[in-house]
Amino acid sequence: MPIIDTLMKKILNTACVVLSISVTLLMIAEISARHLFEHAFRGLPEIYLLLVMWLYMLGASLASANRSHLRISILDMLITRPRTRKVYDLLITALTLIILLFFVRWAWGLVAWGIKRPQTTPILYLPWLSSMLSIFVASLLTTAYGIRDLVQAVRAMLNHKHLKQQG
Repeated sequence: MPIIDTLMKKILNTACVVLSISVTLLMIAEISARHLFEHAFRGLPEIYLLLVMWLYMLGASLASANRSHLRISILDMLITRPRTRKVYDLLITALTLIILLFFVRWAWGLVAWGIKRPQTTPILYLPWLSSMLSIFVASLLTTAYGIRDLVQAVRAMLNHKHLKQQG
């Protein structure tokens, strides 16, 4: 599994870098056109809006992959006992996974709605389903990382108990 985890992190990181560069270049082109030529590229904001949605969602997935998502840091500092820390980590991971399962359900509902009622952007007629799919993909990825984290938290608890029994 570490190979798959490393590969996914590299893919997510590369996608985020490519999307960041693309969005930046498109925004520079839009601003330059407005400033230099006093004319905007019609539809360009629609393109970078869809790309930004993917960037944001894949970035959230990358944060989950790297375990760099938001945490309540004051509690992290206050909990110093190893056993209490492991229980806390297990509890937080389990609660996070429950919330992530709701996120998957909600995201799939959004995609299903987007399929039933297809909508497009006003100028280029790009499907809004693309941005909805980015939310669904992020929900699946973050849930997969949530499962990984839960398995690791359970293993840490079991290892702690095993070490206590040996010692």
